[in-house]
Amino acid sequence: MLFATATYADVCAPDTISRPAPAEVPEGEPIPIEMEGDEVVSVKDDTVTMRGNAQLIRGKEAVFGDLLSYSRKSDELKAEGNVVLYSRDGDRISADRVEMEVETHIGEAENVDYRIAHRNRPHTDPEKVNIRARGQAGMVFLEGHDVTRLKDVTYSTCAEGNDDVIVKAKELTLDQATGRGLAKNVSVRFKKLPIFYAPVLSFPISDERKTGFLFPSFGFEEKSGFVLQTPYYLNLAPNYDATLYPRLYANRGAQLGGQFRYLTRSSDGFVYGEYMPSDKEFDDKDRGAFTFEHSQSFSERWDGDIDLNWVSDDEYFDDFSNDIQISSATTLPQAANLRYSGDIWRIGASVLAYQTIDQDIPTSSEPYDRLPRITATAIWPQSRYGVRMGFDSELHNFRHDELLEGWRLDVTPSVQKRFERIWGFTEPRLSFRAIGYNLNNVDPGESSDPSVGLPIFSWDSGIFFERSTSWQKQPFINTLEPRIFYVYIPEQNQDDLPVFDTGNINLNNFGNIFRESRFFGRDRIGDTNQVTVGLTSRMIEAESGKEWMQFSLGQIFFFEDREVQLPGVAPQTEKESDFLAELRADLTDRWGVYGYLQYDYEDKNVSEGKADLRYKTPSSVLDLEYRFSRGQEEQVRAHALFPFAPRWTLIFDDRYSIRDRENLEISLGIEYNGCCWRTTLYGQRRRRSDSTFRDAVILEFELTGLATIRSGF
Repeated sequence: MLFATATYADVCAPDTISRPAPAEVPEGEPIPIEMEGDEVVSVKDDTVTMRGNAQLIRGKEAVFGDLLSYSRKSDELKAEGNVVLYSRDGDRISADRVEMEVETHIGEAENVDYRIAHRNRPHTDPEKVNIRARGQAGMVFLEGHDVTRLKDVTYSTCAEGNDDVIVKAKELTLDQATGRGLAKNVSVRFKKLPIFYAPVLSFPISDERKTGFLFPSFGFEEKSGFVLQTPYYLNLAPNYDATLYPRLYANRGAQLGGQFRYLTRSSDGFVYGEYMPSDKEFDDKDRGAFTFEHSQSFSERWDGDIDLNWVSDDEYFDDFSNDIQISSATTLPQAANLRYSGDIWRIGASVLAYQTIDQDIPTSSEPYDRLPRITATAIWPQSRYGVRMGFDSELHNFRHDELLEGWRLDVTPSVQKRFERIWGFTEPRLSFRAIGYNLNNVDPGESSDPSVGLPIFSWDSGIFFERSTSWQKQPFINTLEPRIFYVYIPEQNQDDLPVFDTGNINLNNFGNIFRESRFFGRDRIGDTNQVTVGLTSRMIEAESGKEWMQFSLGQIFFFEDREVQLPGVAPQTEKESDFLAELRADLTDRWGVYGYLQYDYEDKNVSEGKADLRYKTPSSVLDLEYRFSRGQEEQVRAHALFPFAPRWTLIFDDRYSIRDRENLEISLGIEYNGCCWRTTLYGQRRRRSDSTFRDAVILEFELTGLATIRSGF
């Protein structure tokens, strides 16, 4: 068996206790008090006393004992001998003696064994209660339905019979209204060993967010030495919070990180920053990083977003990030967008600049800033004859310190008509695309305002075939969908046009063979006379409509050479593109596969290849990936998270370069879940941008039920 079947939910299921069936009371009616016992000892001065299996029930509240005495006049209850009290929320107190006012739930109890109900995880059975915490106390003072104060107390979130984590305190106040526990003269014991003491300690008794320290994590990183992090969480309001990340690097010094998150009816976002003064391993220079992301909805039609990123130096991510995709970044975007979405028009305005963090990139190779970029597109409703008109435009201002720069305007009006039936469709489209420039810093003799305009004709058609079939005795619909897509664009010399943001389309995505343009970006109108032939088959569950499998094949056939190219690229004379195949399939509810193949007929080899095998359950993940690009990369990645025994989980991640014959990033960890505590140990080796390696070992320890603690002095 590949994976153990036990899950955290199975292993760490909460303790459950039974409770009396709540009395049914019509809404709005007063809640009556019912008393029973083996014998009535006395009925005197409006006081009822019951002996032997005595009980008092008031709605969801109940008291049981050997002797109960209740005064209707004062609403006072006295209970003695094997007393068990159930609150309206399901808390249970077992005591030698209880005195309380029934209505207000104010009173006291002696020699108590208690169970606190899990209010955020109610049991599906109304006569059972999930337990969040348990313990004993010499005295318990009931101060209303939400507040309980205990003297000489123990407190634990561990299941019955497990005393791994115990809190001992002279006094403990549990406030269900705030979801907070407050202990005085408190010690925390792990495996009977004291690991923490404080005169005052605050911790959560619900799943609500609470201000306080999170448990620290520590480890070792080869260059930084010993690393200690002690996060502090700030629950500022229901819709925004913050977390501070003080860190100590033995070889570098202190670092402070912080994150602020917010959510309103019309916006959301977060701010994150890190700052380290005088890094001893970096010539005593100050170092830091900053990120700000914001999304804003101004109205039903207007919205926008901001994405700002900054880092102090090109080695920052190498030294402080554990993610190779982040550490290998060469530029950081700084962008802002504003969008309007109307019934016909969609208009956008944006600015985009980059911070180049790889100092090996020459200034002449840095990307252009776009200050600003304005887009306007429109799709008009179909006319009475089914004709639909469209309009697409983009205005760019490309800025660069050393290269040719200037404005570019790209405008494309279009007209199309879709003929559609249940068995298929056909859709001809005619457009005219015009590109014009207003350039600065042009070479002598070159035009400062080159332009080009060309018609574009395309015709898309497809047929749908269906048949009923079955798989594992389940009814399915199997489709066969041939598709033909034709494009014609005449040739016109465009060598005088600059290249700001344009490159050749890579056919590493199946949808790219059904494009009109041979380029991404808008600096070229690629001439072509081509037809794309594709075939897709799907397996669709008949009852639910869920698509379990999609398999596609396709290829482009060219009738003429393609003369328009980017600078330094020769005209393309191939009569056919690479052959493409793509597969997406959910084999079961847990297993899924993805595959992509790009085969070059001329060279008789594979140009691009992808394969992904996935397995996922609530507690297990297995992901095996393979990526191949001829002449560029060949990598495999394995990611696994699965329990190999009850409470034990293996964590593994490896990104291996077959081409370089080395691991780019590998981490291995093991986690033990003790239900009321959890520890994770993992090590990582990651290749830096300078081809050296960064090694780190991290140990994290968490007392689950006390995940947020705060000292009160």
